[in-house]
Parts: sequence; structure tokens; C-alpha cells
Amino acid sequence: MNKFLSILTLIVFFNLSLRAEKRTDKKTIILKDWLQTEAVTINLPAFNNSPDIDGQTFHLKALIQENYLNKQELKPSVNEVLVWNNSNLKWNKAALSKKEDLNARGKANSLSYFVSYISVEQWAKSKLIINTFPMLEMYLDGKKIASHYEAESEKAKEITSDITLEPGKHCILIKVLSQNKKNSFNVKLQAEKAWSTKDFTFSTNPEHFITINNVLDGTKVTSTQMSANGQLALISYSRTLPPSDETEHWKEITDINSHHIIHSFRGTNLDGIKWLPKGNQISYIKNYNNKTSIFLFDLDRGTEKEIANNIDDFEDYTWTPDTKTIIYSQAKDHSKEWKIRKIQGMEDRLPGFRYRSFLFKLDVNSGVKQRLTFGNLSTQLNDISSNSKHILFSQSRPDYNEYPYSKQNLYQMDLETFKVDTIWKDKLFGGSALYSPDGTQILVQGGPSCFGKLGENIGKQKLANNYDGQLYIMDLKTNHVTPITYHFNPAVGTTVWNKKDSQIYFTANDKDYVRLFKYNLNDQSFTKLNISSDVVKNFDISSDGSTLSYITCSISSPYKAYTYDLAKEESTKLSDPEKKKFEQVKFGKTEDWNFTKEDGKTIMGRVYYPPNFDANKKYPMIVNYYAGTVPVERSFGGRYPLNLYAAMGYVVYLLQPSGATGFGQEFSAEHQNNWGITTADEIIEGTKQFIASHPFVNADKIGCIGASYGGFMTMLLQTRTDIFAAAISHAGISDITSYWGEGYWGYTYSVNATGQSFPWSHRKIFVDQSPLFSADKVTTPMLLIHGSVDTNVPLGESIQMYQALKLLGKEVDFVQVKNQNHHILNYTQRILWNNTIFAYFAKHLKDQREWWNALYPDQNL
Repeated sequence: MNKFLSILTLIVFFNLSLRAEKRTDKKTIILKDWLQTEAVTINLPAFNNSPDIDGQTFHLKALIQENYLNKQELKPSVNEVLVWNNSNLKWNKAALSKKEDLNARGKANSLSYFVSYISVEQWAKSKLIINTFPMLEMYLDGKKIASHYEAESEKAKEITSDITLEPGKHCILIKVLSQNKKNSFNVKLQAEKAWSTKDFTFSTNPEHFITINNVLDGTKVTSTQMSANGQLALISYSRTLPPSDETEHWKEITDINSHHIIHSFRGTNLDGIKWLPKGNQISYIKNYNNKTSIFLFDLDRGTEKEIANNIDDFEDYTWTPDTKTIIYSQAKDHSKEWKIRKIQGMEDRLPGFRYRSFLFKLDVNSGVKQRLTFGNLSTQLNDISSNSKHILFSQSRPDYNEYPYSKQNLYQMDLETFKVDTIWKDKLFGGSALYSPDGTQILVQGGPSCFGKLGENIGKQKLANNYDGQLYIMDLKTNHVTPITYHFNPAVGTTVWNKKDSQIYFTANDKDYVRLFKYNLNDQSFTKLNISSDVVKNFDISSDGSTLSYITCSISSPYKAYTYDLAKEESTKLSDPEKKKFEQVKFGKTEDWNFTKEDGKTIMGRVYYPPNFDANKKYPMIVNYYAGTVPVERSFGGRYPLNLYAAMGYVVYLLQPSGATGFGQEFSAEHQNNWGITTADEIIEGTKQFIASHPFVNADKIGCIGASYGGFMTMLLQTRTDIFAAAISHAGISDITSYWGEGYWGYTYSVNATGQSFPWSHRKIFVDQSPLFSADKVTTPMLLIHGSVDTNVPLGESIQMYQALKLLGKEVDFVQVKNQNHHILNYTQRILWNNTIFAYFAKHLKDQREWWNALYPDQNL
């Protein structure tokens, strides 16, 4: 402990509360109170007086420049312990009085860290002014912004740093290296001319509101797979690697009882890691010279075996339940480089249309590989029977002569004889199939129209919305089909038929929740599993049918991994990698808020309140709604992290208008041949009712935002109302006709949006309801954002709306995101994209133009 000193007393001026801060004028604050570590003595390296290869001797500044700790993660609170080598350093509150000795001496080469927090409610610019005797480095949110490397002298050195602060709390960290001389320093904050000292609040408390970095950064748990006996879990993780745009992905095997990590695949180039259906064995693939090998690893014996090699064009693989055979696929893209070509049908302009995939069989014992399928249509494996004797596979092809312009065949193959039986042929609304445990039935997952009118429960509606997932049981001997979810309102997602208890487990959008359900074939009942979280994103059942694992989150809680004992009906947490990161994040309240329309229909919604909400204040509000037809789930983060909007000081109102799945087939079918009229009017009515019943909302400062179909909705709303002060459309559709024809999935999406309607037959929808043709009615300032290579909703949809509004003299801005498709996935661009949204709303809903002007200054072009 002789290397460590007591608290190093340095002069610093800061304070916890704005009232107690000392001000030299309205533009300058003298910073007083900080958190400070106990000091440590930094030893000089051996041979420090010897010249290096360049003839330079060791300089003391190298001691402070050394990256001892991860400064990004240093966000301490009072009395927290900082582990330094074998000692614990306590973070103490340093509130110096005027009577204290400001020139206290310490041992030479003593290192201390100082931290304080600065908060702003709006984007702000200021200057930090440091007068210092000792060497120091200053960091803002982990990035160095100022430094002083000169030896201590009788006169203090002044250094400055211009800083910009986005809304939220920021960490100021100062690293000080003191000599046996004067060791005092002080810090001032000087506001730029557009701001005053009242715009800055200071604290030694690290608790903060959620930020975009909280959403994007850190380790995320993404999926789980259970071992055959349900004792081990293969957990998938990812993390961003800022400041780069790279993301790291890896898997770990964890013992579910002890939570010990048995093995980590971090840093390996292995892929396709899977459990075998028997024993504690995994398989994985590795590529050599563009050919693929498959390996088997026995965890109990610690042995590895190559079971196949030299596979061309390898795509994916699945074990048969008896582990004697692997069904794998080979795939090849038959596209060629071209300068001019003829398009062979509508889909031929899409990347991947000439991609073909076929099935193969590998006998594990002998290594013999045999081809199972051939032809001009890809074949997709659906399932393998429990006795390992049969497989289900399907083919699909476009057919432009019959609605919905695609047909599907489903086949069963005997793996010994290769004999193929047709289960269905030319099905207009296809589905996927799973074997029952005894192999006599199949579970079909498809839309309401998968078996014609049999599964449609759409009431007064004319056409079903086939994005609304349903389940059917088909007897393979009689071909009799039972629509088991006919009266079940949630929209079905991932499905597993458990071979042990013969029950069907599946996820489903239950209004704005995603829940796990069980279907009991004996009494034909549905049961919601005893899981308390809001959204289940991924689940897997062990081969022995005993244990289920799943990934889940809630509105204000990031994703975690759990196991679920199917016999005890109890969950156990398996992995919570973001727990520590969110211990200091403060969320606002969320609550449901529904309204009843004049026709008696209830439209569900929810509200996000700002942290530290005060009902006596007036708040701007942001309104959000679904994209496509899937409801906006109660998930954490996502493309539009509504908690983050609330943290920016907005009330956020999210509603689930007609057409959303998860509320029953009749409700979702209202999406058909409506293209937003009902939805838009419900958004307008709901917004008005919300404003009327919540006096804390500033009715003159309401914004709205949506993406894709929601972006279309943003545009359409502005042609039907003037209640919004700002509107943001990301990848929105301005002309239904051009999207129908040009978007990669335009006409196929229209199967569920404008079924059996076309531009030449339904001008009222395609033209009259396209926002472009009513652009002259828009009075709201609008921001159009679009990825420059969007293939789902082409960039032209925003371009033509921008041009129309510009020619009409309307207030409109257009921002393109370079080389991004329908979703903004690049890390750096995702942050810039979010900041663009925040800055635009700040400009129009808070009358704070500075952030927007800094991002997009006017240029004299």
C-alpha cells in the first residue's frame, strides 16, 4: 500500500445544484464539486534515462498519456470503488471550501481521476476553460478534448476546449498527474451566445436518461439453442465496436444450472454451430478453399471428428432425430455479369431470383453424400419426421395468371427410397409445415387464406390480411384440415411441435405483446406460458422436450435469456449482459391509453412519459404508428426507441390503428383496399382525444413520425389534417402506383394491401389516396429521410414528394442516407440518422433550431 496516498487535494470548482454554483456572469460558471479517486503513485519504467531508438529519453507526459483504464466505462457514483491493481480506490465527493489549502502538496507522479456530470435539455455549445499547474487530460464522454503536458511551474497554464452537448447527461473526466510542486487547477464553463448558464445543470450523480448509445452499444443476447437433454444452452451474442461500424458476433455454451460458461466460440471462424438431437454434442462448419467441411465435437469426450468435406456451394444443414443423417442444402446464384439483358418475369429484376437451392443427404457413418432434389425450382426443407424416415420440402414459383401470383407445392420424401408423395400442389396461399410427433399429421402455418375460406374469420371484410399468421392441422391420410386458430386472435409466429408432450408451442403477436402460447390437442385449448416479460423474440425446445429457452424484453428492459421448465412452468434467468449498463438509466412511466371511436370500436395505444414528468408543465408530443401491418410491439430499443424520444422531453403517444395483426382477423383485414384512410382518420381522432384529455400536452407542438407504410401514413396525414407542427417520413410511399410497380416487393405487398385491385381498375386508391396527388393540401413542415439504395420503397418515393412540395412552396427537407437500404443498419449512420430526427423535432416542437442548423447548415449553392 506504500504506492497509494490519501486523497489528493486539488483545487476544483464545481457543484451539485445550479443554485449553489458560483457565477462570474450569466455566461460563465465556475465548476466546483467533483468525484475524486484516492491518488496512486505511478512508477517510472526501468531504464527511463536511457535514450530510445530515436534518441529520446522518457518524458513524464507518457505517464499521464498511458491508457490505464477504459475511460468510456468510468461513470462512477459517490463511494463507489475503483479497482486498481490489488487495491480498491474509493470515489469521494470533493467539495472544497474557500478556507482549504488549495496548494496542498503530494508525492511526485501521483495520479488521480476526477469526474463530474453535466446535463442539457437541448443541444448546446459551450467552452471549458482550465487553469492548471499539473499535467492533465480532460475527456468528455470518453473522448479526449484537452490536455496539458508541461511540467508544473509558478504560473498556471490556461487551456480551452469548445464542446457541443447533445440533450442528456455527459461525463467530464479529468486525469491529473501531480508533481511535488503546485498541484491546483480550476475549471470554468462558458456558454456560447445562444445559450446561458441556466441551460447547464451539474451533478455528481451518474443516473441519466436513456441515450442512443445505450440502445446500440454493449453486449446483446440474440438467441438461444438448447442441448438435447436441456442441461446446456448455446447462447448467441453480439456487440458493436465503436467508433468503427463493425459488429462482433459469437456464441457461448452455458450450463443452465451453474451458469458456468463451458465453452466460448469467440474469435473463431466456425459457423453453423448446432446441437445434435442426442447427447452433449455440437456440430459446426468450416470453409477451406471455398469448400465446406462439417465437424462433430463431443463435449463429454472432448473429441472432434470431421464428418464431411469438400462440399461445394454449401448453404445450411439439419440433423435427423436419430443423428445418423444430415440433410443439407447447396445453393448457387445463376446470375451473370451483363451489359444488356432480357428480364425473365417480374421477379427477375430482384437480386436472388436466379438463386437456386437443392437438398442433399449425408450418411454420417459412411460419409456418403446423395442428391435429393433437382430441377429449375428451389426446394426448401420444412421438417424431418421423428423416426428420421421422411422429410417435408416445398417449392414455390410465380404465376402471373392467378391471384395472388404465386403457387406452392409441398412434398413428402422417403429418405431410403427417395419416393416422393405430393401433399398439395399449386396452393395459392402457401404455408410451412411441421410433422406431428407420430408423423401422421402436419402442422401448417400460413395466412387465413391458406386453405381458402376454411381459415378465414374476417366478418364483414371482403379479403383477409394474410400477414395474420394462423395454424392448421392436416391429417396426411385423409387430407382433412382443421383451422385450430380460427377463433384465436393473436397472430402466430415461430412454432414448435414438442415431441415429448405432443403439445404445440408458438409465439404470437397478442395485440402489442409477443407471448409464448401452448396449444393442447386433447382439449383444444390455448394457454399463455407463465412468462412476465412483454416481448418474446426467440425460443427453442430441447430434443427431450423438457426445457424451453427464450429471449425476451420489455418496454424499459433490454433483452435477456431465460430457460423455462415445462413441467414446473417456471422461468430461470440465464443471461443478462446489459444489467450493469442500465442500472444508472432512469426511465419515464409508460401506460396504456385506449380510445373509443364514434362507431364504438376501441383503438389501443400506450403513452411514454418523460422522466421527471411534471403534470403541471406543458410538453410537446410525438405520435407514432405501425409500419406495414405488424403492430408496434412493446419491445426495447428498435428502429424508433420511443423511450429515447420521451427522454428528450416529449410525451410519446403510440396507437395501433385498424389493419394491425394480433387483434383478430377482422381487424387486420381492414388493411385490405383501404390504404390508410381508416388508419389516418383513427390517428387524427386518437390524437385529438388524447390532447383533449391531457392538459399537459401542448396542442400547438405535436409531431408525428413513421417508416415505410408508416412513412406513407405520415405523408397522407398531412393531406388530411393540420394538427401536426412537424412530420417525419422515413422511406415513405408517396405514390402507391409507382411503389406497386417499382418497389421490389410492391406488387406482392399489395396482395395484402390492395388485393385484386390495380392502378387501371382502382384509381380511387392508387391515385386519389396517394399523398403525391394531394401535395397541395400539405401545410405541415415535413422531413423526408430515405436510404439511398432502398429496394423495398425506392428512393424516388421521397424524391417526387420533395419536388412536389418544393414547387408548391411548402416547408420540406430531404435527407438521404448513403448506401443504406430500407433499414439504417450502419452504426455511425444510425446515430446520425437518429440525431437528424431529434434535431428536426427540436427545431419545430421546441423552437430550438441550433442542433438542426449545426447538422445541416444552409449553403450558398
